[in-house]
Amino acid sequence: MSVEQAVKRCYKGTTPKGFLYELSPDFPAFKGHFEKYPLLPAVCEISFCSDAAGRLLQSPVELKAVKRGKFINPVFPGMQVEIILTPRPDGWYLAELTDTKQHKKLCQIVVQFARRAQ
Repeated sequence: MSVEQAVKRCYKGTTPKGFLYELSPDFPAFKGHFEKYPLLPAVCEISFCSDAAGRLLQSPVELKAVKRGKFINPVFPGMQVEIILTPRPDGWYLAELTDTKQHKKLCQIVVQFARRAQ
């Protein structure tokens, strides 16, 4: 299963501000990152942002660029994560990931997406 497919399986629905994902312990990226202390790699956090952007724009997207990332707290198996995407006037998005159970900010990433050719 690809990361993209695994991310789509984690999607649980919308929230008043964004998109909800639940990270099951069997999510593939947890297996190798790290033994006895699984956490979600930053590249996967960005993949979740891309999936949320596709849902927001109602069109498949691909990551075009990452301008800045601030990873505040780790993402562990079993977490429910809300992703809020705020468009900026310069064409970039501020993506904010929050642990919905503990109300802790997980990361902030400034990203840019491009619609995928179909």
